[in-house]
Amino acid sequence: MSHTVKIVILAAALSGALLSLIIPWQQTNLRAVVKTVAQLDGQWVGRAAPPFELNDLEGQPHTLAQYRGQVVFLNVWASFCEPCRKEMPSMEALVRQYQARGMAMVAISVDPQAQDARAFMQEFMPGQRSAMTILHDPTSATAQSYGTELLPETYIIDRNGIIVARFVNAYDWTRPEVKQLIELLLIEQVSGTRLF
Repeated sequence: MSHTVKIVILAAALSGALLSLIIPWQQTNLRAVVKTVAQLDGQWVGRAAPPFELNDLEGQPHTLAQYRGQVVFLNVWASFCEPCRKEMPSMEALVRQYQARGMAMVAISVDPQAQDARAFMQEFMPGQRSAMTILHDPTSATAQSYGTELLPETYIIDRNGIIVARFVNAYDWTRPEVKQLIELLLIEQVSGTRLF
């Protein structure tokens, strides 16, 4: 047997062994994600995230596709919603912790007027710029496409464009289980299929 053939056989054997290790790890990771979502009293979703195109508070357009390959924390809120206002500090802390590692936080305001969301953000972070991307959805069309029923609602979208979890009402986003969920999603592409 030639030296080249031996190398090809060895490479194929090593590839097979590596795959046999990776596939169970992915299944274990998926189970850990589902378990963590349940610990947070969230709902497992497992469907493609609807695309959107919305303007930020400065009038610049943003699409879901521009976050391809990132874990997306998508929050639907309004400035008149007290629970929304209550959870904003923990959201800001979370995005500041994970944005450099591949998490994007998109907060979609359903305020009728963008100026209401803008005024709240200035009150929330006077003289500072939020690490969140604040978008405006005055018709609530994007919120409806996600199935939003109450405010606030949060959708966690994996790197492949799959909504892995939905959370209804205000949360403390600094809880250890939240960090565990984000860490798991940053480590691995849970669903295995890229959709956006």
